[in-house]
Amino acid sequence: MVRIRRLVAALTIALALAPAQAGAQSLQHLTVQSFTLSSDTSTPHANVPFHLTVTLRVRENVGSIGNLELPLLASLELLGDEREVSAAPGGSTYRETISVAAHAPGPLAIAPAVLQAVDARDKRAKQYSTNGLTLTVVGSPATTLVNASSGIDLRRAFLIVVFWLVVIVVIVAIVIAIARRSAVADIRTAPPVVDEAPAMPPRMVHDQLADALLVLRADPTRLTAVAVRGAVWRLIGADEGETLSAVLRLPRAASEPMRGLLIALERAAFTYDSDLPGAISDACLALERNVA
Repeated sequence: MVRIRRLVAALTIALALAPAQAGAQSLQHLTVQSFTLSSDTSTPHANVPFHLTVTLRVRENVGSIGNLELPLLASLELLGDEREVSAAPGGSTYRETISVAAHAPGPLAIAPAVLQAVDARDKRAKQYSTNGLTLTVVGSPATTLVNASSGIDLRRAFLIVVFWLVVIVVIVAIVIAIARRSAVADIRTAPPVVDEAPAMPPRMVHDQLADALLVLRADPTRLTAVAVRGAVWRLIGADEGETLSAVLRLPRAASEPMRGLLIALERAAFTYDSDLPGAISDACLALERNVA
């Protein structure tokens, strides 16, 4: 009976280790000398293509590189991809050039590329990462004109609203003054009555996320997605000027489902037009998971 138990335990351990061993055996054996991510410009223009380049240098002579994951480029439009491997006496150089275009001016954070391989020096499976990039997208002349026109319209609308608010306040003040003047003769001395309204309970995070979901469902546009993204950032204590990668390091953004919601809202706010409906739908699903 003891021998049977030992056999069962040994078989269970072997089955648990088999997938990990098989995954390590499928990785390439490489001696990584350098692994970088670069851009041909640090200030790309909106709607103008630019290039990201992943460069990997290894000591071995190889014809291809496997298990290399490019950074998530949801906020960019992908225009093309070229790969080449060149061999030399000192090893091989893998270079992948990605043509992309940004559509929204402002800061643009690009996460590192990742490579999984077995280190040929110590025969251990490892994960290598490139550097990340922080670019600044500059608006095109057409975008600048549109933004200026939008700013003028917003200022005009603001002045109109302020004018009517002043008119309403003046009318209310006149009505109150007339009412007080007509009621002076009927005033009798009486103990003052203080009618204090109960304090409103503070709104919970769940309630604010539920409101955001209703707003985004009612108006599934990029402008609404940007507004909801800003509200959620403020809710977790993030500043407007921070990048997504910096926000994801905040304590309240470290776990799911909040982490998934931040990524989905970033995509909905800055993705290209043809991907916008799907991005907003995913953002609504992420909000549902947070208010469930």
